[in-house]
Amino acid sequence: MSARPRQVVFALVGAAAIAAAAVVLTRRVPRPARAAQPVPDTRGLDASGRTKGEKLAIEEALAAFRKSGLLLRAAEDGDAADSDEHRDLEEVYGSYHPFFVRGDLDGDGRLDFAQAFVDKGSSSAWFHVAVFFGNADGTFQKPLWVERAISLSAGDLSMERSLLIVTPDLALDPTRRWRWETAEKRFVDADDVSRRDAPDDHVPEETPDQKPRARV
Repeated sequence: MSARPRQVVFALVGAAAIAAAAVVLTRRVPRPARAAQPVPDTRGLDASGRTKGEKLAIEEALAAFRKSGLLLRAAEDGDAADSDEHRDLEEVYGSYHPFFVRGDLDGDGRLDFAQAFVDKGSSSAWFHVAVFFGNADGTFQKPLWVERAISLSAGDLSMERSLLIVTPDLALDPTRRWRWETAEKRFVDADDVSRRDAPDDHVPEETPDQKPRARV
């Protein structure tokens, strides 16, 4: 083969490689799954995505609540308001559970989970959000309240790395981001801490229409 035909072949091969690379680079990157690593054994999940161990921890918590006079039930997928926002998230994630999410919130390498609860017999459907920290043997500790008596039917729970994000209404922008503070043994408002630690000239001024945040 002469030098010119070889150059033509090489040119065609190079063009094909560049075209293939362009297809890869322009391909839409899917959004990450809501569940953080490590991933639990997903066999035997219930309708709201909970494992047997997680369900047992919730049942034990509900029994303890009853003894203290607190009549609650675990929030299920059906407690979510029918909305375009919820339907969009179902299409994005495939398996989407608005009131249950798992991840490593305290950085110990074990899976924790957050679960919303609903008042029994309440027409207003107030939600309460609790976190169950994981133990080394696969069981869970007693729940710790993060938020109490909030409106959540139009929103959901999610996690971003070690932050628990509570979105009261998916159609609105405000969210509350909670971070576990080991030294204080409680969840703190991550945004409030960031504002407090920022230099004075970088702290945004509050506007009259800002809504107060519910804290526990």
